[in-house]
Amino acid sequence: MTASVWLILGVGVIVLLVAAIRKKDTQSLKKVEISITGVQNHYFIDKKDIKRILKRVHKNSLDNAVMSSLDLVSMEKELQKEKWIKKAELFVDNNHVLQVKVIEREPVARVFTTTGASFYLDSSLMRLPLSTKFSARLPVFTSFPTDVLVLTKGDSILLNDIKELSGFIENDEFWMAQIDQIDITPGRTFELIPKVGNQIIRFGDMNNYKEKFNNLLAFYKHVQVKAGWNRYSVIDVQYKNQVVAVQRDAKEIKADSVRAIQIMKNIIAEAQKKTNDTTNVQLKHENDQININQSRVRDDIPEQNDVPGRTTSREPSKRNEAPVTPAAERRGATASTPSKPVVKKEIKPKTTESPKAVMPARRDDR
Repeated sequence: MTASVWLILGVGVIVLLVAAIRKKDTQSLKKVEISITGVQNHYFIDKKDIKRILKRVHKNSLDNAVMSSLDLVSMEKELQKEKWIKKAELFVDNNHVLQVKVIEREPVARVFTTTGASFYLDSSLMRLPLSTKFSARLPVFTSFPTDVLVLTKGDSILLNDIKELSGFIENDEFWMAQIDQIDITPGRTFELIPKVGNQIIRFGDMNNYKEKFNNLLAFYKHVQVKAGWNRYSVIDVQYKNQVVAVQRDAKEIKADSVRAIQIMKNIIAEAQKKTNDTTNVQLKHENDQININQSRVRDDIPEQNDVPGRTTSREPSKRNEAPVTPAAERRGATASTPSKPVVKKEIKPKTTESPKAVMPARRDDR
């Protein structure tokens, strides 16, 4: 008798569940809610794009769609085919609302290859296409050696180095404002091109990269501010605990001025504001006005106009300086330009946090 009662109750529960499921399946959606996460300042895919993909899979509008007609698995798979979507999750809640949760990929660097092609790189080393919707303000790398999709071990290591170096620069307001672009040499090392100072900074590989930035900052504070921002054609920070600088020929040295120092001070001040858009700094010195435009790289300029080894999509600065030239041309010009013997500046920090640049006696040029 007891077994029969339990059997009847079990059958009743099953019947009720089936009826509830059937009733729910015949009901219509009230609305679709889409949330996009995983990014801070970039939105390369928006809600309209997601709705368009869902409509294509469903082959009809989702407004008032019958819930039994939804193929959520196929919708998720189709969304995750989009390169800018890292993960997608869909479900219908108890209020008959279709919840669409999307995690977007966030780029960490803009990379130009030796052929002039360009792509974004995200934290998982995924190469992402350019977008007509948004142009991210990121560190720019030039002369990546290949366009192929299947990378060699060496190219994969280089991409990882780009990710690490770009992340460090982007998270530091001063270096993000000061570093104009990073060139990749044939030896797979890095050369930094500054916004202030007409020289090449030979950075080398990623070994001890934080120490190299500390040494370069010490050189800026203790040597270059006093000697002049354009006195040296090359600053080499590859060596441990020292900075090696190549002085320009006397005919090439431009007189130092308060203007260059003031430019640097304004870059630091503007960087601290953490602006995400174009920064315009206006300075006055002896009735001169200088405009410094930190322009975002535009994605809407055709790729064929990009020149290997230089960021042609970046608007030229309004400062009185020569345009950025390809890395190979700069290296060739530097090698052929007469220069004085190498002047080594020993960086002997007072503490481990702030190395000090020591200037040895320099030969009298007169």
